[in-house]
Amino acid sequence: MTAAPHKVTAIVSTYSAERFMRGCLEDLVAQTIFPQIEVIVVDAASPQNERSIVEEFQQRHPNIHYLRTDQREPLYAAWNRAIRLARGKYLTNANTDDRHAPHALETLARTLDFHPEAGVAYASMAITDQEN
Repeated sequence: MTAAPHKVTAIVSTYSAERFMRGCLEDLVAQTIFPQIEVIVVDAASPQNERSIVEEFQQRHPNIHYLRTDQREPLYAAWNRAIRLARGKYLTNANTDDRHAPHALETLARTLDFHPEAGVAYASMAITDQEN
């Protein structure tokens, strides 16, 4: 068995979320293990311009991938599409309006590394009324 090329694959599904896309990608790029993260953005035929924001980040980060579907598809269909492409050892969803502490994905991955009997790790959370 060979090692996964990435520690974590972060799946981002987007539809009409242009106002959140930059913050989402900035959040993922700021992760302490970002060089070990693969980001897969699935654009479910959004009428907005998330593509240009993703392409801007792709110019600096080759571990960000973008896929646009021909028609709108439900969230779980988009996630399943990304899962089939994922190459990371671990998988997480990164909703466009979610934000993470800079060490969040490193901590979760390390926890799973130390506890191979576990199938899931999750973090504490806070809900705010402030966007991004």
